[in-house]
Amino acid sequence: MFRLRSQVPARMLRRPQWVRVLRAYSTDAKDGRNATLELEDGSKFRGISFGADVGISGELVFSTGMVGYTEALTDPSYAGQMLMLTYPMVGNYGVPDMTKLDEIGLPRGFESDKIHASALVVQDYSYNYSHWNASQSLGGWLKDQGVPGIHGIDTRMLTKQIRSKGTVTGRIIMDGQGEVKYQHPGDRNVVAEVSCKEPKVFGKGNSIKVVAVDCGIKFNIIRQLVKKGAEVTVVPFDYPLAENIDKFHGVFLSNGPGDPEM
Repeated sequence: MFRLRSQVPARMLRRPQWVRVLRAYSTDAKDGRNATLELEDGSKFRGISFGADVGISGELVFSTGMVGYTEALTDPSYAGQMLMLTYPMVGNYGVPDMTKLDEIGLPRGFESDKIHASALVVQDYSYNYSHWNASQSLGGWLKDQGVPGIHGIDTRMLTKQIRSKGTVTGRIIMDGQGEVKYQHPGDRNVVAEVSCKEPKVFGKGNSIKVVAVDCGIKFNIIRQLVKKGAEVTVVPFDYPLAENIDKFHGVFLSNGPGDPEM
């Protein structure tokens, strides 16, 4: 039955909640230049840049996670590596605000305070993103941090190559820019780069005293230790542990990037 607008109950004219949620929707600029992902064996993959327009080199690794690219990119374990995500579409929920901190003063939804991966490689980048917690696009975040991203890559083929060959070194070259020299995983001490420079205390006042040696520690490790009732003192990788061991009830050695023998 047809009814005039004046005859429709007011509750039916209110904008439903889901409509307001859908309006939290943004579009990233589609202005990326063409780029090439080249492997040391000579294989070349053409794609489009959606991050910082800079060339880079590093070990190419992959992650099979369906979500969690903000956590993966800020994981210090990926320092010096170009991270490839096997899930076909990436970027559709944007990036949350890094200035929003949790109860112990760490950025929510991140594993460190910056991107550690050298580059991001994906099959399909979503220029449109929508999420109640998003403050910017994935591409915009990469540009802000000076990290290149490339999409349009056959990630399935690359994953098969990595699985069959093991360590694969690659580089991203932007069209119109100069050559990029290959960098191998053992060329530098990445643990020294990602480790904190001075001790920091979290959960101050908790009864259990734990020292965590930062070789590339993830924020969520600190969160979980504090949650279990520990006062966590995070120290640099070269901290004189033997001289201060009596101050703590326990020692935690974190994982991290690079060659463990270094």
